[in-house]
Amino acid sequence: MTGLLITMEGVEGSGKSTQVQRLATHLKSCGIPVVTSKEPGGTSLCEKIRSLLLESNKSNECWTPKAELMLFYADRSQHIAQFIKPMLQSGKVVIIDRFNDSTIAYQGARGIEEEIIAQLSKIVLGDVIPIITLLLDIDPTKSLVRVSERNKSKDNFREVRFDEEKPEFHLLVRNRFLDIAKKDPNRVIVIQASDHPDVVEKSIWTHVNPIVQSAGYRVK
Repeated sequence: MTGLLITMEGVEGSGKSTQVQRLATHLKSCGIPVVTSKEPGGTSLCEKIRSLLLESNKSNECWTPKAELMLFYADRSQHIAQFIKPMLQSGKVVIIDRFNDSTIAYQGARGIEEEIIAQLSKIVLGDVIPIITLLLDIDPTKSLVRVSERNKSKDNFREVRFDEEKPEFHLLVRNRFLDIAKKDPNRVIVIQASDHPDVVEKSIWTHVNPIVQSAGYRVK
């Protein structure tokens, strides 16, 4: 049996990383083989690309939107080849914190034409398409407060460079995510992320449980 690819998407501070781990823990408790990863940075080489993407935090030179786009797709191509495909072929459920929809939302908000992103997506993804994408939706004005608190706890280290963008940018990204969900409702499920994490977790499980069972996994 081939595995299942599940992706978690949303604006900064939407709680993706927390819910990725909670979902993985839940699946493991049910006896389902599961692995998690993230983008960018899902392999050792991908971590180097992640460092390059963050490099503009430390210098006066910033990546152009197209250069940034190419780095994200280089990361994704390597990630798919070295981690995602092998894990799927071994029958595991693979949960990814950010995937192609993030590129459509963020790089699209940067001004990259949709046709360019669509062409690169076709080249890099091939047949690697998530069975379900969980979009954690939250008002960016609320989520950015979470981000601010998170960064304080990390000695002001900004793990994701998009943290520095203005609220208007994050609102545009949110709207682009919601537009993706509207165009592909069978794959993208919108989850209210402003609720308590326990409530969000339960909501996610109501959508994931029938998918893993219909795929042939035995849920204990």
